[in-house]
This record gives sequence, structure tokens and C-alpha cells, in this order.
Amino acid sequence: MTDLALQWMSFRRSGMIADLGADLTGGAGGRRLVDDLVTLGHAERTGADGWCIAPPVLAGLPREVGAAAVLCGARTPGLLENLDRASAAAGAQMRSVQQGTAPATITVTAPSPEALAQAAETAGVPFLAEAGLHMLACTPSIREWPRTPFPMVEGKVDSVRRFSRSRMRWVASTLAQAAAADKGFFRIKRDWDWVSLLKSGPAAASLIDDRAGRLAAAAKCKSIRWSRESGVLALPVQLYPPTVMARGLVLCSGHLPSFDRDAMQISFTGVQSEHLRLILALTGLRLL
Repeated sequence: MTDLALQWMSFRRSGMIADLGADLTGGAGGRRLVDDLVTLGHAERTGADGWCIAPPVLAGLPREVGAAAVLCGARTPGLLENLDRASAAAGAQMRSVQQGTAPATITVTAPSPEALAQAAETAGVPFLAEAGLHMLACTPSIREWPRTPFPMVEGKVDSVRRFSRSRMRWVASTLAQAAAADKGFFRIKRDWDWVSLLKSGPAAASLIDDRAGRLAAAAKCKSIRWSRESGVLALPVQLYPPTVMARGLVLCSGHLPSFDRDAMQISFTGVQSEHLRLILALTGLRLL
């Protein structure tokens, strides 16, 4: 169903999450659909509830897997036909692999990087070699992640939670504990909204993205597992990286990460040693 949604969104080009009915999302929910498409490189978020489709691009996979690329961005029947013909003319092959409820992964494999680039040029689609590596290399680290100084919340609040680096989950806290903390990441529910505050001193607090805040609180924790043989990188689900980092890891294979509910872990595939080095540097996490 999300293949149809991606096609519809490609023709529409931009819109609101509320525009995506159940006939397009298959009951998965519009917000979840858009989040997956953003992570896969098909779309971008615009504001809190908007989206726009990205231009089509062939995103090159790691060199270790040969000359291969996945199609990101807009996807229409005409584009797929052009890419299939161009791939055949260059001696390459286009194939489609379903991935659960997400859109199928369209992969082009070729006998050489030059043939892959030729197929992209003939189809009129830009080609970016080593797309995941380039994206990770251009991403700010968690230490440099955008944050906005913000005064400590005062008065009556409905709920206060602290992210525990030892338990890798949210635990109950109080406003007094949050105000007195030298450091830590807190989620505070006021009457009308939630506030995510990263403490770096008793009188120093900043607003920060939730995913980045959890990683900042977990800095230097031994939380990442990686297998050189399988190329699988796993980490606790609560440490799911910010979207731009997740996209860089997804572009190692073209597939969304898998979720292990029993272990409460997420796993990315196709991750090579150079991607691992960047992720460790960007997140501040360490290998188990």
C-alpha cells in the first residue's frame, strides 16, 4: 500500500500528513508513513505536519557490496520504466524487493561504477556514490547538535521524567531534581506541551531534539554492537539516532532498520567499518 502512497505523493509533490487517508497508508497511520519515507530518503518534513517529496536520485551503496545503488526520492511509473530501460542499455539490472509495510526497495546493480553512472545519466537521474557515507560525514555530532538555551521550568507541572543512561529508558523524576541536576536529559509536561531539556549545569538548560537528547545523556556508554561479517549494527531502541543519521545508516542497504521487541533493539544492515567509525564519532557511544 505504501508503494501506492509514494506514487501518489510523487505526483502531488507536497502536502499535509492529514491528506494521507487509510486507503494510502494501509492503516499504518500517516505520520508513521511519512517518517519512514523521510528515513528512506524519499521525502522531507516541512513544519510539524507537512511533507514534500525529494527529487529522484540513485544513492550508491558501499563499495564493499559492488556497483549498486538504491532509488530514493520521487517514484512514478514513467521514471521506473526509464530507469529500467537505461539500466538494461548500460548492462545493469534493476530489481524491486518488498520490505514489509514500507515501499519496495528499487536497486540497480551494474558490472562497474562507470556502468552504474551511465545508467543514471541515461535515465536522467542524478547519481551519488557512497551516499550513506557522504551523509554521515556531513552530519553534526551530538556534541554539536543544535540546541536553544531555555530557562528551567517553574511552577506546577503534570509530569517529569529523566532519561536513565544505566537503564536506557525514562524514569520518574521531579521538578526539584531536574532543577538541581548538574547534567541529564529531562522531559517535562506542562499544561499545554512537553519540554525536552538537556542540563549541562544547575543553571544551564537547553531545548534539544528528543533523539539527540537521549544520545547526549548516553554519551560514552557501551551500547553499540557491530558485526564485521554480517554488517549489522544494533543499538537500544531508545537510542534511535536523529533522522539524518538514521538515513545515513539506511543508505548502507536501502532498507529500514529491523526492530527486535524482545531485546528492545534496532538493527541496521550493510554497515561497513567506515560507517561505524563515523557513527561512533557522531553519537559519542562506544562498542560493546
